[in-house]
Amino acid sequence: MSVDRRQAEELIAARLSPPRQEHARRVAAEAVALARRYGADPGAALIAGLLHDLCRELPDEEALARARVAGIPVGPVEARRPAAILHGPLAAAELRARGLDEETAEAIALHTVGRAGMSTLARCLYLADFCEPGRRFDGLDEVRALARRSLDEAVAAAARLSLLHLIGLGRGVVPAALDLYNEWHAGR
Repeated sequence: MSVDRRQAEELIAARLSPPRQEHARRVAAEAVALARRYGADPGAALIAGLLHDLCRELPDEEALARARVAGIPVGPVEARRPAAILHGPLAAAELRARGLDEETAEAIALHTVGRAGMSTLARCLYLADFCEPGRRFDGLDEVRALARRSLDEAVAAAARLSLLHLIGLGRGVVPAALDLYNEWHAGR
């Protein structure tokens, strides 16, 4: 990992609004706690948590332009909500160019929609972003309780709730999110 905490804090201070910076710090704290509980690198979890939303406040047009330059695939769902869906892969691409290690960059890339076969660090970040203490929505207490006893069960529940929410809003779902859901629910 070649991005340290000071550098991460400087990056988010320069790029994110104060509320988004506070969200990033809460996600980082939650990611560190999950990493310690489930055997991922707490230092990597801290950096991933701080930087996961580095590109979240980009305008949609800029997110699409950066995705084209970085070679990040843009499907029909991503094209409708570019910054919301692509900010993880965009941040990961930018941070890889700054020397961030691949496992941490991949966790950042996957934190919003996930995918099947995520590393422990990636699952910790996915869950930390979902469960951070500033979040409030139906079903969250169940996921938080599961996170105390099983990373896999908590990720499975978070994936299910995310899909139900998107479908309830009438929004499209990226294939990677369905793959994550199916990884944990296909045999049930």
